[in-house]
Amino acid sequence: MLSHYTRTKTFMDIYIKKAIIHQFSPDDTELFLADKFLNITPKIEEYLRKKIERVYSDEAKTGIFEEENPFFNHITDDLLETSVTLANLWKEEFSISENLKTNDLIFVQFSKEGVEHFAFLRIALRETLTHLGGEVDNPIKLTQNNLPGFGTSADEALVVNLQSRKYHLIEKRIKYNGTFLNYFSDNLLAVAPKISPKKSIKELEKTAQRIAESFNTDDFQFQSKVKSAIFNNLEESNELSPEKLANDLFDNNLTARLSFIDQVKEAVPEPVQFDEIDASRQLKKFENQKLSLSNGIELIVPNNVYQDAESVEFIQNDNGTYSILIKNIEDIQSK
Repeated sequence: MLSHYTRTKTFMDIYIKKAIIHQFSPDDTELFLADKFLNITPKIEEYLRKKIERVYSDEAKTGIFEEENPFFNHITDDLLETSVTLANLWKEEFSISENLKTNDLIFVQFSKEGVEHFAFLRIALRETLTHLGGEVDNPIKLTQNNLPGFGTSADEALVVNLQSRKYHLIEKRIKYNGTFLNYFSDNLLAVAPKISPKKSIKELEKTAQRIAESFNTDDFQFQSKVKSAIFNNLEESNELSPEKLANDLFDNNLTARLSFIDQVKEAVPEPVQFDEIDASRQLKKFENQKLSLSNGIELIVPNNVYQDAESVEFIQNDNGTYSILIKNIEDIQSK
């Protein structure tokens, strides 16, 4: 059976159609609104495309806008009008933050695999040292209002499939009156997104470890078992079911199975489902078992080999130490 990650395209078919950029100033919490679209040069197209691609990550929260959602209904074919409306709505929610910076607000109309999409990117501008040309006394100068590079993510980003109303959201909390708020999802979008795949898996791993500790079974073999169970479940169905994981991890302990299911559902109320591209990323992360031994040796073992007793065997010695027996090796190469 081919793994999902070998079948999934890593290249995203994104075509930038229009973009406009407004700026937020923290000095007087004002917006400087543009009245013209960006000239989409090849470099600008690449910059925007890379920023959008990074929103489709395992850190993104996801959900589907209700048809009557006010934010979604502000998105129209008129990008200029849409951008001005949404920029002002964003400013109302963001300006209460105790840590305001100059931000560029970029609104983009684009198609992905032939389907119309909309993106809203918030990018905090940076101070950068610049080397000035010519004969000047000090050629190194600190410049303000610089966009971050191609390889970085937007500080916050929303990408919406306008056909299905599905969204991907990267958000940061703001501090207000000593508390931290998810102002973007709670107030601006008025949605309750699913937690990100990355956070979901962390919750599953933490819960499994907590249950194992309570039954004194939390050792390296159990931690490896967790990784194998996640890998096998993703490879089979692109989702992580608490019930199936409980059976894989605590098959002979009913109390542990029930405790695991209850605690996972409390932290992650719904089964963790992955898009094809998210599943492929997670499979790559979990395809190998990585072990660090006390004698300085590090082992990287593919999951299918790790689970094969004819290939690798872990032996606990009478003195409490471990021996690892690697079997049936036909060839050894130095790399």
